[in-house]
Amino acid sequence: MEINSRSRCRMLLVLCPIVGLMAGCAWDEERVESADFGESVRYTIALQTEYPDSAGTGMDAQKAANVMRAYREDVAKPKQVEKDIRLRVSQ
Repeated sequence: MEINSRSRCRMLLVLCPIVGLMAGCAWDEERVESADFGESVRYTIALQTEYPDSAGTGMDAQKAANVMRAYREDVAKPKQVEKDIRLRVSQ
């Protein structure tokens, strides 16, 4: 059976994405078996976790609400302008 150039092109258009997808699913055994795999995630979780009985410096929900309330009040009531700015526009 003879395959013409159009059929070859179609086969390549079908096979290339399939090969690319298969290569993307390749498994890296060395990376998974390393002793510190996932350590950065565990470290980040530990940084974000605070126990109620600890004397940490984290921010609880009440502190965050107070900060947001103060921020909104400060932005909603800007300070008085001390000096007027005058612009003279002429032609």
